[in-house]
This record gives sequence, C-alpha cells and structure tokens, in this order.
Amino acid sequence: MSPKSELRSHIRSARKAMSPTELDFSNKSLILAFSAMVRAASARSVAAYVPLAAEPGGPALVAALAVAVPTLLLPVLLPSRDLDWARYDGTLTPGPLGLSQPTGPRLGVDAVRSIDLMLVPALAVGRDGTRLGQGGGSYDRVLPRVTAPTIALLHPGELLPSVPADPHDQRVCGVVVGATTGYETAHLDWTKGCAIPHYWHSIGLSANDGG
Repeated sequence: MSPKSELRSHIRSARKAMSPTELDFSNKSLILAFSAMVRAASARSVAAYVPLAAEPGGPALVAALAVAVPTLLLPVLLPSRDLDWARYDGTLTPGPLGLSQPTGPRLGVDAVRSIDLMLVPALAVGRDGTRLGQGGGSYDRVLPRVTAPTIALLHPGELLPSVPADPHDQRVCGVVVGATTGYETAHLDWTKGCAIPHYWHSIGLSANDGG
C-alpha cells in the first residue's frame, strides 16, 4: 500500500469511528467558523462542495452557506473527472459516484476564476498546504484556476505536519479544523500553501473568535 493509500485508509477509518455526537459538534463548529469568515470578508461568491457521509461540514453545510453568501457555486463532476460548476438554487440531484449536484445551468470549468473564496474537501492537509484528497484528481485540476483563498474543512487530527505528495498535487491556503466537544470552537490555520494578504489574516482571526 502506498503512503497516500495508507493515510487515506487511516483517515476514513477515523472518520467512521467518530461518534454521532463528535461528528455533530465538529460539523456545527465548522459551519459557524466558516460562515463567520464569509461574512467578515464580505464575500459575494463562494465555491463549495456537498459533503458525503462523514465529510467535514455535514449535511447542513450547503444550506448554511446559501444563507451566508449571495452566490454559492457547487461542483458538477464531468466524465474527465474535471469539475463544472452551477449556482445553487436550493435543489440538488443525484450525480455520479454517489455525489449530489446542483440542478442549475452549467457555468463552465472557469466559473471559479471570479469567486471570492473557495471551500474544498480534503481527507488531510499538511502544514505546507499540501492537500490529500479522495484520489480522483478533480481538485488538482480545479485549484490552478483559482486565485481566491482556498480553504479546506477538516475534523480534528486531520491537519498534519506533512502528507505524502506527488508533483501534480495542489496546495490550499488554509484549513478550518472542527471541534468535537461543546467546550471548544473550530479554528482556522493559514498554511504555507499560498501568499495570503494581511487583510485575509485579519479575517481569519475574527473567524477564530466567532465572528
């Protein structure tokens, strides 16, 4: 088993082992922190994803973001494994590989070039910003098109000193790590994956403090 496959297996097992209470706390804390970040940044357009199973953010993520931002783009998986995008209009439809996808008009793969902020799925992220995904390569195609800050949502224990990487692997600018008890809050960490303007560092601190 390759180092990537081994780490993927470990993270997937750890997510399955989370209790319903831990998962609920983590998802709610992630939604609160990222929604606060969106509002503090006055972001008008955000690209996000529809979480599957124990993916960070949970089933309430999309609805919460739709309230926080005027324009929410969600991905549509193409046969090439690249991602098209559509504006979320309140409805989702079943897509390939068990995904849920937006039903609106397709905007093209370049729609993410003009967004203010991007939320990406990840199994783990290294301190240098290297992202470990599910292995399909979709976001390694997407991220080079994005100039806005890119943020991954993680459950506790998924921000690591480093993750195994290949030359094509893309990095993210920051992560929001959830909390699994009611006595903690989700926190945002900027990685070394991007050059972040000072303004965004200030936004990150306000999100950490609850808005």
